[in-house]
Amino acid sequence: MSDDPFGKWWPCLRKHYKRVNLWLPRAKALQMALAGQRPFRYFTLCARPMIDVYMLVREKVLSFDKEAHRVRGVSFCECNETIFPEMKELIGVEEAGFLGRLEDLVLFRDGSPQTQTLDTVKALTQFLEGEGLDESVRLIAESKRTHLQFMSWFPFDFLNLDFCDRYYGDPPDVMKIHATIDRLLDWQRRPGSAPGGGEFSVERFVVAITCRVGSETPASAVERLKRAVEDNRTDHAAYDLALQARSIGNLDSWAHDDPLDFFMSAWPKEIARLARQKSWDIKIHDHAFYDRRNDEGVEYHMVCLVVEFVQAAVCRTYLEAVTKCLDAGSRAAIPRIDPDGGDGARLLSGLREIVNLRNRQARLFDREPLPEPLAEILRLRGLGVPI
Repeated sequence: MSDDPFGKWWPCLRKHYKRVNLWLPRAKALQMALAGQRPFRYFTLCARPMIDVYMLVREKVLSFDKEAHRVRGVSFCECNETIFPEMKELIGVEEAGFLGRLEDLVLFRDGSPQTQTLDTVKALTQFLEGEGLDESVRLIAESKRTHLQFMSWFPFDFLNLDFCDRYYGDPPDVMKIHATIDRLLDWQRRPGSAPGGGEFSVERFVVAITCRVGSETPASAVERLKRAVEDNRTDHAAYDLALQARSIGNLDSWAHDDPLDFFMSAWPKEIARLARQKSWDIKIHDHAFYDRRNDEGVEYHMVCLVVEFVQAAVCRTYLEAVTKCLDAGSRAAIPRIDPDGGDGARLLSGLREIVNLRNRQARLFDREPLPEPLAEILRLRGLGVPI
Protein backbone atom coordinates (compact mmCIF):
# COMPACT_ATOMS: atom_id res chain seq x y z
CA MET A 1 0.00 0.00 0.00
CA SER A 2 1.15 3.54 -0.72
CA ASP A 3 1.34 6.19 2.00
CA ASP A 4 -1.98 7.54 0.68
CA PRO A 5 -4.13 4.46 0.03
CA PHE A 6 -7.26 6.62 -0.27
CA GLY A 7 -5.62 9.38 -2.30
CA LYS A 8 -4.48 12.68 -0.85
CA TRP A 9 -7.36 15.00 -1.75
CA TRP A 10 -10.39 13.36 -0.10
CA PRO A 11 -10.10 15.34 3.20
CA CYS A 12 -9.43 18.65 1.41
CA LEU A 13 -11.92 21.13 2.85
CA ARG A 14 -12.11 23.01 -0.44
CA LYS A 15 -13.27 19.79 -2.08
CA HIS A 16 -15.69 19.21 0.77
CA TYR A 17 -16.99 22.77 0.41
CA LYS A 18 -17.81 21.82 -3.18
CA ARG A 19 -19.65 18.70 -2.03
CA VAL A 20 -21.65 20.52 0.64
CA ASN A 21 -22.42 23.80 -1.12
CA LEU A 22 -22.61 22.83 -4.80
CA TRP A 23 -23.68 19.20 -5.00
CA LEU A 24 -25.79 18.66 -1.89
CA PRO A 25 -28.36 21.47 -2.35
CA ARG A 26 -29.14 20.32 -5.89
CA ALA A 27 -29.49 16.70 -4.82
CA LYS A 28 -31.80 17.69 -1.95
CA ALA A 29 -34.00 19.79 -4.23
CA LEU A 30 -34.37 16.94 -6.73
CA GLN A 31 -35.13 14.41 -4.00
CA MET A 32 -37.77 16.65 -2.46
CA ALA A 33 -39.40 17.15 -5.86
CA LEU A 34 -39.83 13.37 -6.13
CA ALA A 35 -42.18 13.59 -3.12
CA GLY A 36 -41.54 9.97 -2.22
CA GLN A 37 -42.87 8.61 -5.52
CA ARG A 38 -39.67 6.64 -6.06
CA PRO A 39 -36.12 6.49 -4.63
CA PHE A 40 -33.58 9.12 -5.64
CA ARG A 41 -31.12 7.82 -8.26
CA TYR A 42 -27.47 8.85 -8.19
CA PHE A 43 -24.48 8.00 -10.38
CA THR A 44 -20.98 8.88 -9.23
CA LEU A 45 -17.28 8.55 -9.92
CA CYS A 46 -16.71 8.47 -6.18
CA ALA A 47 -13.34 6.69 -5.86
CA ARG A 48 -12.43 4.63 -2.79
CA PRO A 49 -13.34 7.13 -0.01
CA MET A 50 -16.97 7.41 -1.24
CA ILE A 51 -17.47 10.65 0.69
CA ASP A 52 -20.18 11.96 -1.64
CA VAL A 53 -22.21 8.75 -1.32
CA TYR A 54 -22.17 8.75 2.46
CA MET A 55 -22.83 12.49 2.55
CA LEU A 56 -26.08 11.78 0.72
CA VAL A 57 -26.80 8.88 3.10
CA ARG A 58 -26.21 11.17 6.09
CA GLU A 59 -28.58 13.75 4.60
CA LYS A 60 -31.17 11.04 3.82
CA VAL A 61 -31.10 11.83 0.11
CA LEU A 62 -30.00 8.24 -0.51
CA SER A 63 -31.77 5.65 1.60
CA PHE A 64 -29.75 3.14 3.61
CA ASP A 65 -31.14 -0.28 4.46
CA LYS A 66 -29.72 -0.92 7.95
CA GLU A 67 -30.68 -4.60 7.97
CA ALA A 68 -29.20 -5.44 4.57
CA HIS A 69 -26.43 -2.81 4.88
CA ARG A 70 -27.23 -1.43 1.45
CA VAL A 71 -27.19 2.05 -0.04
CA ARG A 72 -30.14 2.19 -2.42
CA GLY A 73 -30.35 4.06 -5.70
CA VAL A 74 -26.64 4.61 -6.29
CA SER A 75 -24.39 3.33 -9.09
CA PHE A 76 -20.70 3.90 -9.72
CA CYS A 77 -17.83 2.85 -11.91
CA GLU A 78 -14.21 2.36 -10.91
CA CYS A 79 -11.24 1.34 -13.04
CA ASN A 80 -9.00 0.04 -10.22
CA GLU A 81 -9.75 -3.66 -9.98
CA THR A 82 -8.03 -3.96 -6.59
CA ILE A 83 -10.34 -1.58 -4.75
CA PHE A 84 -13.46 -2.31 -6.83
CA PRO A 85 -14.66 -5.25 -4.65
CA GLU A 86 -14.35 -3.10 -1.52
CA MET A 87 -16.41 -0.32 -3.10
CA LYS A 88 -19.18 -2.76 -4.01
CA GLU A 89 -19.25 -3.98 -0.43
CA LEU A 90 -19.55 -0.44 0.88
CA ILE A 91 -22.56 0.12 -1.39
CA GLY A 92 -23.94 -3.31 -0.57
CA VAL A 93 -25.47 -3.89 -4.00
CA GLU A 94 -23.43 -6.21 -6.22
CA GLU A 95 -24.87 -5.01 -9.53
CA ALA A 96 -24.49 -1.30 -8.70
CA GLY A 97 -20.77 -1.21 -9.49
CA PHE A 98 -19.09 -1.35 -12.89
CA LEU A 99 -15.40 -2.10 -13.36
CA GLY A 100 -13.80 0.10 -16.00
CA ARG A 101 -13.39 3.67 -17.15
CA LEU A 102 -16.65 5.51 -17.66
CA GLU A 103 -15.66 6.55 -21.17
CA ASP A 104 -14.96 2.96 -22.23
CA LEU A 105 -18.17 1.65 -20.66
CA VAL A 106 -20.30 4.24 -22.41
CA LEU A 107 -18.60 4.44 -25.81
CA PHE A 108 -18.22 0.67 -26.36
CA ARG A 109 -18.38 -0.35 -30.03
CA ASP A 110 -18.93 -3.93 -31.11
CA GLY A 111 -16.33 -4.86 -33.71
CA SER A 112 -16.99 -8.60 -33.76
CA PRO A 113 -19.31 -10.16 -36.37
CA GLN A 114 -20.03 -12.93 -33.88
CA THR A 115 -21.61 -10.61 -31.34
CA GLN A 116 -23.06 -7.73 -33.37
CA THR A 117 -26.54 -9.30 -33.47
CA LEU A 118 -26.56 -10.06 -29.73
CA ASP A 119 -28.35 -7.05 -28.29
CA THR A 120 -29.50 -8.23 -24.86
CA VAL A 121 -27.73 -9.19 -21.66
CA LYS A 122 -29.47 -12.58 -21.76
CA ALA A 123 -28.29 -13.33 -25.30
CA LEU A 124 -24.72 -12.36 -24.48
CA THR A 125 -24.74 -14.42 -21.28
CA GLN A 126 -25.89 -17.49 -23.21
CA PHE A 127 -23.20 -16.82 -25.83
CA LEU A 128 -20.52 -16.59 -23.13
CA GLU A 129 -21.62 -19.90 -21.65
CA GLY A 130 -20.64 -21.61 -24.88
CA GLU A 131 -17.38 -23.53 -25.16
CA GLY A 132 -14.43 -22.93 -27.44
CA LEU A 133 -14.80 -19.15 -27.69
CA ASP A 134 -11.81 -17.23 -28.96
CA GLU A 135 -10.43 -15.12 -26.11
CA SER A 136 -10.67 -11.88 -28.09
CA VAL A 137 -14.33 -12.58 -28.91
CA ARG A 138 -15.02 -13.44 -25.27
CA LEU A 139 -13.58 -10.10 -24.14
CA ILE A 140 -15.76 -8.24 -26.66
CA ALA A 141 -18.86 -10.12 -25.53
CA GLU A 142 -18.11 -9.42 -21.86
CA SER A 143 -17.52 -5.74 -22.58
CA LYS A 144 -20.75 -5.50 -24.55
CA ARG A 145 -22.72 -7.18 -21.77
CA THR A 146 -21.29 -4.76 -19.21
CA HIS A 147 -22.10 -1.85 -21.53
CA LEU A 148 -25.74 -2.99 -21.79
CA GLN A 149 -25.99 -3.65 -18.05
CA PHE A 150 -24.69 -0.17 -17.32
CA MET A 151 -27.07 1.43 -19.81
CA SER A 152 -29.99 -0.38 -18.16
CA TRP A 153 -29.40 1.62 -14.94
CA PHE A 154 -30.36 4.87 -16.64
CA PRO A 155 -31.87 7.40 -16.12
CA PHE A 156 -30.53 9.09 -12.97
CA ASP A 157 -31.60 12.17 -11.06
CA PHE A 158 -28.02 13.29 -10.48
CA LEU A 159 -24.87 12.38 -12.39
CA ASN A 160 -21.72 13.33 -10.53
CA LEU A 161 -18.91 13.25 -13.09
CA ASP A 162 -15.91 14.14 -10.96
CA PHE A 163 -13.25 13.29 -13.54
CA CYS A 164 -10.37 14.99 -11.68
CA ASP A 165 -8.62 15.04 -15.06
CA ARG A 166 -8.69 17.27 -18.12
CA TYR A 167 -11.93 17.52 -20.05
CA TYR A 168 -9.98 17.44 -23.31
CA GLY A 169 -7.50 14.58 -23.36
CA ASP A 170 -4.40 14.02 -25.44
CA PRO A 171 -4.83 13.06 -29.13
CA PRO A 172 -6.48 10.91 -30.33
CA ASP A 173 -8.80 11.11 -27.29
CA VAL A 174 -9.29 14.88 -27.21
CA MET A 175 -13.09 14.61 -27.38
CA LYS A 176 -13.58 11.30 -25.56
CA ILE A 177 -15.07 12.74 -22.37
CA HIS A 178 -17.28 15.06 -24.37
CA ALA A 179 -18.53 12.15 -26.47
CA THR A 180 -19.25 10.27 -23.24
CA ILE A 181 -21.40 13.08 -21.87
CA ASP A 182 -23.17 13.31 -25.24
CA ARG A 183 -24.12 9.62 -24.96
CA LEU A 184 -25.12 9.91 -21.30
CA LEU A 185 -27.56 12.69 -22.17
CA ASP A 186 -29.13 10.36 -24.73
CA TRP A 187 -29.43 7.63 -22.10
CA GLN A 188 -31.19 10.06 -19.78
CA ARG A 189 -34.16 9.81 -22.17
CA ARG A 190 -34.47 6.08 -21.51
CA PRO A 191 -37.42 4.79 -19.50
CA GLY A 192 -36.30 3.45 -16.13
CA SER A 193 -37.65 0.46 -14.24
CA ALA A 194 -39.41 1.40 -11.00
CA PRO A 195 -38.74 -0.79 -7.91
CA GLY A 196 -42.41 -1.76 -7.65
CA GLY A 197 -42.77 -2.48 -11.34
CA GLY A 198 -43.63 -0.23 -14.25
CA GLU A 199 -41.52 2.49 -15.81
CA PHE A 200 -40.53 6.05 -14.99
CA SER A 201 -38.77 8.90 -16.77
CA VAL A 202 -36.84 11.92 -15.54
CA GLU A 203 -38.12 15.33 -16.54
CA ARG A 204 -35.27 17.12 -14.83
CA PHE A 205 -31.86 16.08 -13.61
CA VAL A 206 -28.53 17.59 -12.57
CA VAL A 207 -25.06 16.92 -13.91
CA ALA A 208 -21.97 18.04 -11.98
CA ILE A 209 -18.78 17.97 -14.04
CA THR A 210 -15.42 18.45 -12.34
CA CYS A 211 -12.26 18.67 -14.41
CA ARG A 212 -8.68 19.89 -14.23
CA VAL A 213 -7.64 23.05 -16.09
CA GLY A 214 -4.05 24.06 -16.74
CA SER A 215 -1.83 25.25 -19.54
CA GLU A 216 -1.79 21.82 -21.19
CA THR A 217 -5.21 21.99 -22.90
CA PRO A 218 -4.62 20.50 -26.38
CA ALA A 219 -4.25 23.08 -29.15
CA SER A 220 -7.11 21.51 -31.12
CA ALA A 221 -9.43 21.93 -28.12
CA VAL A 222 -8.41 25.56 -27.67
CA GLU A 223 -9.17 26.21 -31.35
CA ARG A 224 -12.52 24.46 -30.95
CA LEU A 225 -13.41 26.72 -28.03
CA LYS A 226 -12.34 29.83 -29.94
CA ARG A 227 -14.65 28.83 -32.78
CA ALA A 228 -17.48 28.32 -30.28
CA VAL A 229 -16.99 31.84 -28.92
CA GLU A 230 -16.75 33.30 -32.42
CA ASP A 231 -19.93 31.49 -33.50
CA ASN A 232 -21.80 32.87 -30.51
CA ARG A 233 -20.49 36.35 -31.16
CA THR A 234 -21.66 36.15 -34.77
CA ASP A 235 -25.04 34.56 -34.06
CA HIS A 236 -26.11 36.39 -30.91
CA ALA A 237 -25.92 40.16 -30.43
CA ALA A 238 -26.34 39.81 -26.66
CA TYR A 239 -23.30 37.54 -26.50
CA ASP A 240 -21.26 39.99 -28.59
CA LEU A 241 -22.24 42.82 -26.26
CA ALA A 242 -21.17 40.73 -23.25
CA LEU A 243 -17.76 40.21 -24.84
CA GLN A 244 -17.49 43.92 -25.58
CA ALA A 245 -18.41 44.76 -21.98
CA ARG A 246 -15.37 42.73 -20.91
CA SER A 247 -13.18 44.34 -23.61
CA ILE A 248 -12.54 40.95 -25.18
CA GLY A 249 -11.67 41.25 -28.83
CA ASN A 250 -8.65 39.12 -29.66
CA LEU A 251 -9.48 35.51 -28.81
CA ASP A 252 -5.90 34.32 -29.33
CA SER A 253 -4.62 36.75 -26.69
CA TRP A 254 -7.43 35.86 -24.31
CA ALA A 255 -6.79 32.12 -24.54
CA HIS A 256 -3.03 32.63 -24.11
CA ASP A 257 -3.00 35.27 -21.38
CA ASP A 258 -5.79 33.95 -19.15
CA PRO A 259 -6.40 30.27 -19.93
CA LEU A 260 -8.58 29.71 -16.85
CA ASP A 261 -10.95 32.58 -17.61
CA PHE A 262 -11.05 31.59 -21.28
CA PHE A 263 -11.83 27.96 -20.43
CA MET A 264 -14.54 28.79 -17.88
CA SER A 265 -16.14 31.23 -20.33
CA ALA A 266 -16.07 28.99 -23.39
CA TRP A 267 -16.19 25.37 -22.22
CA PRO A 268 -19.77 25.43 -20.82
CA LYS A 269 -20.94 26.15 -24.36
CA GLU A 270 -20.06 22.53 -25.14
CA ILE A 271 -22.61 21.36 -22.57
CA ALA A 272 -25.18 23.97 -23.56
CA ARG A 273 -24.90 22.99 -27.20
CA LEU A 274 -25.62 19.35 -26.33
CA ALA A 275 -28.67 20.51 -24.36
CA ARG A 276 -29.91 22.50 -27.33
CA GLN A 277 -29.36 19.61 -29.73
CA LYS A 278 -31.25 17.19 -27.48
CA SER A 279 -34.11 19.54 -26.47
CA TRP A 280 -33.22 20.05 -22.83
CA ASP A 281 -33.51 23.47 -21.24
CA ILE A 282 -30.34 24.15 -19.31
CA LYS A 283 -29.62 26.18 -16.21
CA ILE A 284 -26.16 26.73 -14.78
CA HIS A 285 -26.49 26.65 -11.02
CA ASP A 286 -22.85 26.75 -9.98
CA HIS A 287 -19.51 27.43 -11.65
CA ALA A 288 -16.66 27.18 -9.16
CA PHE A 289 -12.90 26.74 -9.13
CA TYR A 290 -9.92 26.45 -6.83
CA ASP A 291 -6.18 26.08 -7.31
CA ARG A 292 -4.06 23.01 -6.70
CA ARG A 293 -0.43 21.96 -7.08
CA ASN A 294 0.76 18.53 -8.17
CA ASP A 295 3.73 16.54 -6.86
CA GLU A 296 6.02 18.22 -9.38
CA GLY A 297 5.04 21.67 -8.14
CA VAL A 298 2.94 22.54 -11.22
CA GLU A 299 -0.04 24.78 -10.48
CA TYR A 300 -3.44 24.02 -12.01
CA HIS A 301 -7.12 24.56 -11.21
CA MET A 302 -10.07 22.32 -10.50
CA VAL A 303 -13.27 23.57 -12.15
CA CYS A 304 -16.77 22.37 -11.27
CA LEU A 305 -19.86 23.10 -13.36
CA VAL A 306 -23.26 22.17 -11.92
CA VAL A 307 -25.99 22.16 -14.55
CA GLU A 308 -29.70 21.33 -14.42
CA PHE A 309 -31.46 19.88 -17.47
CA VAL A 310 -35.24 20.11 -17.92
CA GLN A 311 -37.22 18.45 -20.69
CA ALA A 312 -38.42 20.94 -23.30
CA ALA A 313 -39.93 20.82 -26.77
CA VAL A 314 -37.23 23.30 -27.83
CA CYS A 315 -34.31 24.52 -25.74
CA ARG A 316 -34.92 28.20 -24.98
CA THR A 317 -32.19 28.80 -22.40
CA TYR A 318 -29.04 28.27 -24.47
CA LEU A 319 -28.12 31.94 -24.89
CA GLU A 320 -28.79 32.77 -21.24
CA ALA A 321 -26.51 29.93 -20.13
CA VAL A 322 -23.56 30.68 -22.41
CA THR A 323 -23.76 34.43 -21.76
CA LYS A 324 -23.81 33.89 -18.00
CA CYS A 325 -20.55 31.97 -18.27
CA LEU A 326 -18.83 35.07 -19.66
CA ASP A 327 -19.51 36.87 -16.39
CA ALA A 328 -16.55 36.24 -14.09
CA GLY A 329 -18.70 37.55 -11.25
CA SER A 330 -21.05 34.58 -11.60
CA ARG A 331 -18.28 32.17 -10.65
CA ALA A 332 -17.19 31.16 -7.17
CA ALA A 333 -13.51 31.02 -6.23
CA ILE A 334 -13.25 28.54 -3.36
CA PRO A 335 -10.55 29.84 -0.99
CA ARG A 336 -8.16 27.82 1.10
CA ILE A 337 -10.10 26.74 4.21
CA ASP A 338 -8.47 26.16 7.57
CA PRO A 339 -10.08 23.53 9.78
CA ASP A 340 -9.83 25.37 13.09
CA GLY A 341 -12.62 27.93 12.87
CA GLY A 342 -15.69 29.27 11.08
CA ASP A 343 -16.61 27.46 7.86
CA GLY A 344 -13.62 25.17 8.24
CA ALA A 345 -14.72 23.88 11.63
CA ARG A 346 -18.28 23.29 10.38
CA LEU A 347 -17.08 21.50 7.25
CA LEU A 348 -14.68 19.37 9.29
CA SER A 349 -17.43 18.40 11.74
CA GLY A 350 -19.69 17.26 8.91
CA LEU A 351 -16.84 15.42 7.22
CA ARG A 352 -16.11 13.52 10.44
CA GLU A 353 -19.72 12.35 10.64
CA ILE A 354 -19.63 11.19 7.03
CA VAL A 355 -16.35 9.34 7.59
CA ASN A 356 -17.81 7.62 10.65
CA LEU A 357 -20.82 6.43 8.63
CA ARG A 358 -18.58 5.13 5.89
CA ASN A 359 -16.20 3.44 8.32
CA ARG A 360 -19.01 1.61 10.12
CA GLN A 361 -19.89 -0.03 6.82
CA ALA A 362 -16.22 -0.71 6.06
CA ARG A 363 -15.67 -2.50 9.37
CA LEU A 364 -18.59 -4.85 8.69
CA PHE A 365 -16.56 -6.22 5.79
CA ASP A 366 -13.18 -5.97 7.53
CA ARG A 367 -12.10 -3.18 5.20
CA GLU A 368 -9.58 -0.46 6.02
CA PRO A 369 -11.25 2.60 7.56
CA LEU A 370 -10.58 6.15 6.46
CA PRO A 371 -8.26 8.07 8.80
CA GLU A 372 -9.60 10.79 11.10
CA PRO A 373 -9.96 13.80 8.74
CA LEU A 374 -8.11 16.46 10.77
CA ALA A 375 -5.22 14.13 11.52
CA GLU A 376 -4.98 13.32 7.82
CA ILE A 377 -5.09 17.00 6.82
CA LEU A 378 -2.28 17.80 9.25
CA ARG A 379 -0.25 14.80 8.12
CA LEU A 380 -0.56 15.79 4.48
CA ARG A 381 0.30 19.40 5.21
CA GLY A 382 3.38 18.20 7.07
CA LEU A 383 4.41 16.41 3.88
CA GLY A 384 4.02 19.63 1.90
CA VAL A 385 0.67 18.83 0.28
CA PRO A 386 -1.18 22.17 -0.19
CA ILE A 387 -4.44 20.94 1.30
